[in-house]
Amino acid sequence: MEFADNLVVGAKVRMWKLGERIKDFLEEEHGVSNVVATVILVLIVVLIISVFYEKLSEWLKGMMEKIFGTKFEKPSL
Repeated sequence: MEFADNLVVGAKVRMWKLGERIKDFLEEEHGVSNVVATVILVLIVVLIISVFYEKLSEWLKGMMEKIFGTKFEKPSL
């Protein structure tokens, strides 16, 4: 009977420890490092600029014409 009791107690202790480890794992919170966040923001800005390049270049050309009073040609890539 002592052997069976030891098995049951050992199994209960292991299950309790496993439950504690799972709870600790789920409660851990790690934030994104500043470098990763900066890279993601730069990527988003570059993608927005590439999508709206034509509109931005037209707007910038209009602003330069208003400021300097001369005609600017479209930049070539």
